[in-house]
Order: sequence, then structure tokens, then C-alpha cells
Amino acid sequence: MTQTLPDHFKVVRLDQSTSREARSILYHSYRHEPLYQHLLNAQKPGYKQRVRATMREAMRLHFARNETVLGVVDTEKDRLLGLAFLTGPEGRIDISDQFMWRLKMFLTAGYEATSRYIRYFQSVQDALPEEPHRMLTLIGIHPDFQKQGLGRKIMESIHDIADKDSNSSGIFLDTGNSRYLYFYESLGYEKYTDVKIGDITETILYRPAPNKQSQAA
Repeated sequence: MTQTLPDHFKVVRLDQSTSREARSILYHSYRHEPLYQHLLNAQKPGYKQRVRATMREAMRLHFARNETVLGVVDTEKDRLLGLAFLTGPEGRIDISDQFMWRLKMFLTAGYEATSRYIRYFQSVQDALPEEPHRMLTLIGIHPDFQKQGLGRKIMESIHDIADKDSNSSGIFLDTGNSRYLYFYESLGYEKYTDVKIGDITETILYRPAPNKQSQAA
């Protein structure tokens, strides 16, 4: 059953002026995720700081590349409630070539965490097709507004953008949390493959572009 959201909850494209709120939402969304606990070594002191640093540098990289960042905003209270990051249709990205991102990650998250993150990112990239596609890299909803339909609202707006891109084969995303699989499958995503990251199985999901769906039919 689709939930009806207030009219003053709007999906908008975000810029860096919302970075502080966005970082907080992403921190709370990812700090308990098994993948990030593995990548950033939750057993060692400073884990929370490493999560914050990783989210901050991921956001900076997205904005520097002028990629799509959408958010749900409560326009009455001027408050960010959730957000999602969508890459362009270039296909594979070699994150290890991003010098400033790598340098700032080394300085803030540390060498070990940065190296693990790069290996994870490249393992997912290597599993994706060569043809142009988009990637949903991060999505988060404010803890006070979860399970109210905001994630679906953002994803529908993401799909509207991606579906108009005739150069893209579709959208990929990955998750190591089985709790999210039903949500993504309900949005038309299907399993593409699995990737092992340490002891974690990261499932890569795929939502074909409309032109690919029609070709398959």
C-alpha cells in the first residue's frame, strides 16, 4: 500500500548548502550497516569518525563530479528528511584515480579503511557491465521519518530522471543487508550478481531502463 505524504514534502535537487544535514542523515543510515562496519573496522576506536569522514568525502566527490543528488525536503520547516545519490551514465568509475578524494580519506578515515573501501568499490565496479549505466551509491532517510514512504518517493524521482536517459542501460545498486531486498524488488529491481566483501555477501541489483525492458520483451 502506497503511503500518501504531505504536500509540503517535496523532492528537490540538492547542492552543497545542505551538506551538514545530509552528512548527519547518511551517518545514521550507514553506521550500523554490516558492510561499513567491516570496511571501516568498527572494532577499532574512532569508528564513528571514520563513518562521518567517509560520508563527507563521498558527498564532496559527488558534488565535484556534478552528479545527481536528490532530497526530500519539508518545505514548511525547511528541513532535509532524506536523500539519494545517482551517478551519471559513464559506466565504470575508477575511484582510485580520484586523487583529492583518496588523499582526504587517507587523512581522515585512515589508510586501512580507505584501502578496504577502494577494494570494495572496485569489486562492485568490476562486476558491472561495460555499457553505460547509472549507479545509486547512497540513500538515507532521517531516523525520525523512516517507514513513512520517503525512500520510495526519492526512488521514484530517481527513476524519472534515469528513465529519460536514452544512453543508460539502467540503474545498479548494491546492498549487503537482506532487509532491503524486498523494498528494491518492489521497485522493479532484480538480482544481477553477488560480490564477496570479506565475510559479507553484497548483492548487486539492477533496474533496466524502459528501452531495455521493451527489447527484452
